[in-house]
Amino acid sequence: MKGEKWKDISGFEGYYEASNYGRIRSLDREIPHPRLHKQFVKGQILSQSIARNKNILTGEASIDLRVTLAKDNAQYYFNTRRIIYSTFIKEIDYQKDGLYVINKNGDGFDCSSTNLQLITKSYKQHRAIARGRVDFSILKTIDRSTWKKNYSRRKPMEQYDLKGKLIAKYKSITEASEKTGIGEKEIISVAKGRYSQWKGFRWKYAKK
Repeated sequence: MKGEKWKDISGFEGYYEASNYGRIRSLDREIPHPRLHKQFVKGQILSQSIARNKNILTGEASIDLRVTLAKDNAQYYFNTRRIIYSTFIKEIDYQKDGLYVINKNGDGFDCSSTNLQLITKSYKQHRAIARGRVDFSILKTIDRSTWKKNYSRRKPMEQYDLKGKLIAKYKSITEASEKTGIGEKEIISVAKGRYSQWKGFRWKYAKK
């Protein structure tokens, strides 16, 4: 494509590249083969999955593009716009800094580097309110008495490696996230079976 530029994705050099237009591709490479010893694999543009999160108030769905990268017999799941931002603008530790990457024009399909913006959680909330996607009036009538007891992120978690060996136990999802650097949403997604693993680990809710 005219004007398209490609760069190595950090941590996957020699395996994958990202485009300033929001595309991801694998590179030509040789991989181990049990019979042939080595097998040539031709690079290709990766297909991206689409996550649609429907807003209760507006009825509109926000779009998140996601991509799966494989390396050393492990799979890794990423939000596309985060990869593009880190590759072409600035690499950021999202878990540590608590920042978000958004599509400036609100189009989740447009992950070109010029359409991405880094924002704080506070700015993200104000933006959602301005777009009519959040209604705080309901909070005035909600019964909060059982929130602490039932809040899912307070459930004890167990961390396993890919071979099923127990690595650690945590009092809550929040504690697991803080000590491992893995996002709470990702931990929950693995525990609920949406993903088989995340960054080389499996997660399970601890049995009471």
